Amino acid sequence: MMKRLIHILLCLSLSAFQLQAEDHLRERVYLSTDRTVYVAGDAIWCSAYCLDVNTGRLSSFSEIAYVELHSSDGMAQTAKISLKNGRGAGCLEIPNTVPTGNYRLIAYTAQSCNEKGYDYLPGSRTVSVFNTFSGARVKSGVELVDAAAYEDFCKESAPGASSGIELVPEGRDAILIKNNSGADVSLNLSVFHNDGIAAPYNEGIASFVRGVKALPPAEGFSMERTPEYEGEIVRARVVGANADLIAGTAGMHAFLSTPGLVPNPYSARIGGNGEVSFFTTNIFGEQEIFLEIEGLDADNGCHLEIVSPFVNVGPGAVAPLKLSSCLAGRLAARSVGMQVEKAFNADTLYEYIPDGRLQLLRTKPVRYVLDDYTRFPDMREVLSEIVQETRTGSGSNIRVRMQDSYNTVYMSSGMSMAMIDGIPVLDQSRILEYDPLLVQYIDVYPYSYLIGTRLFGGVVNFVTYKGNLPSCPFADNVRIVNFQGASVPRAYTCSGAGPEYPDYRQTIWWHPVINIPKGESYRVKIKRPAYEGRFDAVAEGLSADGTPVYATLGNL
Repeated sequence: MMKRLIHILLCLSLSAFQLQAEDHLRERVYLSTDRTVYVAGDAIWCSAYCLDVNTGRLSSFSEIAYVELHSSDGMAQTAKISLKNGRGAGCLEIPNTVPTGNYRLIAYTAQSCNEKGYDYLPGSRTVSVFNTFSGARVKSGVELVDAAAYEDFCKESAPGASSGIELVPEGRDAILIKNNSGADVSLNLSVFHNDGIAAPYNEGIASFVRGVKALPPAEGFSMERTPEYEGEIVRARVVGANADLIAGTAGMHAFLSTPGLVPNPYSARIGGNGEVSFFTTNIFGEQEIFLEIEGLDADNGCHLEIVSPFVNVGPGAVAPLKLSSCLAGRLAARSVGMQVEKAFNADTLYEYIPDGRLQLLRTKPVRYVLDDYTRFPDMREVLSEIVQETRTGSGSNIRVRMQDSYNTVYMSSGMSMAMIDGIPVLDQSRILEYDPLLVQYIDVYPYSYLIGTRLFGGVVNFVTYKGNLPSCPFADNVRIVNFQGASVPRAYTCSGAGPEYPDYRQTIWWHPVINIPKGESYRVKIKRPAYEGRFDAVAEGLSADGTPVYATLGNL
């Protein structure tokens, strides 16, 4: 809360005194990927580096980056990457319907978008995508060459230079990363199969850092997008039958929530233009979200819809992909590997990276497992006979018996928050009419919580056996929409793949965030695939003082 207040005061100061452009925070995002050649349906594993242009070091400001995948035909896919102290990890799924061609991955933050004249392309990455299911090609994006010309184009180059770090092979199944930079480093490492398909040209992190240091002063700044220093700000707007009804929602409270075992609702006031911004600590994964306007008449007809945060910047000039008939066998092998991996339980190949974010209701609740008690057919009876921390009285509101920091016990005087499976039910009469036989347990949080702009005296969460709000009645303005949250941070270490797995992986090992203290080393154990071939390793990253580090290792 103090950080948000400081930032608001800073923004007011910037607006009032029109500080010079060099005093503003400027951010640039560099993306590193597990490889640069894919087939449609593959996953692109990403590691993000968000730099503060003014210091040349990793930025600790923005908490989320937006990623767009473009060809000259248009935007093909998007992703969001959660950032922590300038570093983040994510995964972008390539649709299996995209045409064959070269694509550009572009990343930026909300703070970047406020910089006038901002160039989105530095730090972007070109990737080649082959669609093995379709003959469709990016318009003017594919160049046909014969086999001899293609093989000449793909002549093996010597391993790239190293700087600051060293990759040392230890037998066939391990690599030692030595940090020789003289400072702590944060890097990513990819080990992948090199099957001779030409990779598109990309400048590395060293060129990116040089470009950031050589940037001219910014042209100016706007405040079109609120900087996201705590997490994604999910923007929504009120839509309805006419402008008067939309205007009538101004000042009302809106709620955004996601179902789950740990409640994490958000609230905000609707502005005079019908727009509302939910300050989140990042919502992870593809999931359904619930949107509701509190106190709206049933016959009003207004509801909330999500506003896309993506700019759709366009790819700039992208070199055409070179395509030859000699690639048929190699592409067929890649396609089989991609399909086998999707058919297999891929979760066994991942290592989840803890994000460390705190949920809103992070205190341990008082839990009542209803099967431990006599079952009652009426929810009022359940609350009065079993749950000692709640009262309903003669009205329809649920009140919580509170406890402050001095262990003083009292009944909440204001409204308590009541939820089913983590989703707020603002009309609590609907909960009192809910079938208690559907509920597995009740969690009570007997403390005051500030949820956005609303203060609640305690929270009660009714968790069902199914966890998906079965037979739950909602107000007419509630909308349930699919939401693209931040990509769940994961490494692709394949540690759980058993001998029964038909192993055709192209990415052999990938970790997006490896932190190595100065003078120390990090040992990587690699699970090789079932087939023989050439395997290369590439590592790149930044030291604590903003110096790029990188190393390659060929033909493991």
